[in-house]
Amino acid sequence: MSQLSREEFIELGLSVPAVPLIVWATEQLSAARARQRRLEGRGVTAPLVKQIKILVGRVAERETTLGKEKASPPSEVIQSQRIREEASAYCQEAKQIMKVEFGTCPGIQVKARLGVRTGRLLANLCREMECVVAVLREHSPQLNWLGVDEDFINAGQALIGRLTEAQAKLDSACRAMSPALAEQSCEKGRLYDLTRKLVRIGQLEFLREPEQAAAFNYTLLRKELRAGSEVRARTAKAVVH
Repeated sequence: MSQLSREEFIELGLSVPAVPLIVWATEQLSAARARQRRLEGRGVTAPLVKQIKILVGRVAERETTLGKEKASPPSEVIQSQRIREEASAYCQEAKQIMKVEFGTCPGIQVKARLGVRTGRLLANLCREMECVVAVLREHSPQLNWLGVDEDFINAGQALIGRLTEAQAKLDSACRAMSPALAEQSCEKGRLYDLTRKLVRIGQLEFLREPEQAAAFNYTLLRKELRAGSEVRARTAKAVVH
């Protein structure tokens, strides 16, 4: 069902905190169970629901047994999260700029991949950044009036380098993790991936029923991720000062 490798599941799991992940997955399971008859035709069968439920239990149990180990993620993980946030913000701004200028140019929109969302893996974000920066550079004369100057393009190129470096450091940190922490991260990644599919299926099935579709969302998890981002930003500023 998933195209991700074990290493990618571990990276994905490291990027999301366990407790909000568990609460979010449980919330989405409840939404699916209440609409299971409709969702069965989209693949949300009893085995899938059971698999998510089992993963919720495993992640919760391991979170308790890991103790202090879970409280001190490798510095490479924290740094990669910070760089991901910076690159994602840049990518979002760049795509919004291109929507302004090329809103009636579908060919350029395809090249700029305006509808693409990369998820939380650094390698995917890095490839997306490469596409975006290439289009910015190619069309910089038309985009200059919106703030796309050489400094803006160079900032994007620098972020690509930082993402590549962060990926290498994160890969090394993952290989050095204890088996218990690696397994917990992998299970978290699997839980996130399956719940993400559940959300997408729910939104697909109720595409023409907005009130029903609204039950399938990332709201709770994204709220916690934003809060964590703000904490990291404040910590970084404190270190600088």
